[in-house]
Amino acid sequence: MPSEVRAAALVAQIRARVEALLEGTSFFLIDVVVRGRSGAHVVEIFIDGDRGPSVRDLEQLSREIAFVLDSDDLIPGRYLLNVSSPGVERPLVLPRQYPKHVGRQLEVQLAPTQEEGQAQRLRGTLHAANTESIELVLPDGTHRRLRYEEIQTARVCLPW
Repeated sequence: MPSEVRAAALVAQIRARVEALLEGTSFFLIDVVVRGRSGAHVVEIFIDGDRGPSVRDLEQLSREIAFVLDSDDLIPGRYLLNVSSPGVERPLVLPRQYPKHVGRQLEVQLAPTQEEGQAQRLRGTLHAANTESIELVLPDGTHRRLRYEEIQTARVCLPW
């Protein structure tokens, strides 16, 4: 089995275990990244919450995730586990991430349309977010509603 296929299978297994662990909590999985080689893997797990996980939450989740990974013997050999919340440098990927950023500046890249042919970039203040769309207030004061399927990437803009 090629190494890319093995890596994708490993990520899928870790993702499934972590999602099961988080089920019924206020936390949700954003991403799983596995780097390195057998015996020297680095496993990065990004978790968010409706109010954001605290350091104490991340410590507890790290212990629980390590226990599950070790019990299931998913990762051969030694590995380094990093469990963290996504920083502002990571894009928003799930609709559930947007509501806590209402009032903040976002930079949104829209998926290219057949009419325009290239991706459009917008910057504005997140005014509202629900399960289907977000509403941005653009610098000229106009409001723009965007469905999640229109958004290619979205990032919180740092104030400096």
